[in-house]
Formats: sequence, C-alpha cells, structure tokens
Amino acid sequence: MISNFEQFKEKMLATTYPAWRRMVSTAALVVACIGVVACFIYLYITNSGFHCYEGFLIFSIIWLIAELVAIAYLFFWSNIPRFARDVIKMNIAFANIWFGLFVFSIKACAE
Repeated sequence: MISNFEQFKEKMLATTYPAWRRMVSTAALVVACIGVVACFIYLYITNSGFHCYEGFLIFSIIWLIAELVAIAYLFFWSNIPRFARDVIKMNIAFANIWFGLFVFSIKACAE
C-alpha cells in the first residue's frame, strides 16, 4: 500500500512529458479557446442586435489573451508538476464550455 502511494505521488509530481502529448493538448486547448471566442465575435459582427454586448466582447478578447498566455506557459515550461498541469488544463476546458453555453444562450437586445 505504501509503495503504491509512493508511485502515485512520484507520478503526480513528475515534470517530464512526451513532446507529442504537450503539442496535442496545446493544439486542442488553443482551438477550443479561439473557437468559442470567434463564435461570439462572429455573432457580434453579423447581427446588429448584439451590439449591446460590446462589454462582453472586450472582456472575451482579454479573456482569450489570458488563456493563450496560460496555454503558452504550459507548453514552453516543463517545470510544472503533472497534477497542476492537469488541473490548469481542466479549468481552461471547463471555462470554455461555460463561455460557449453563455454565447449560445444570449438573445439579441431590444432596439
């Protein structure tokens, strides 16, 4: 039992990752982040009823930049333990899911 715990602890604190795994997870997160924000920008540009959401548009662009900085940090630096890396990736993924739900639930403003 103790040896299993030690193996698990070493695995979670490991900082070595295969390059292909780092590239695939980075690409998936970047596509998800840009895709959700691009959908919102597309709605804002193509539909005049969404111009009351200008504040959300500015916030989403700032939010996208912050996410891309965090993803770049995960890609370029390998000194992050596995458990922290996985938690950061999950937080970014869930944030994109919630933002996507928000984008597809908003209604056009009354003019």
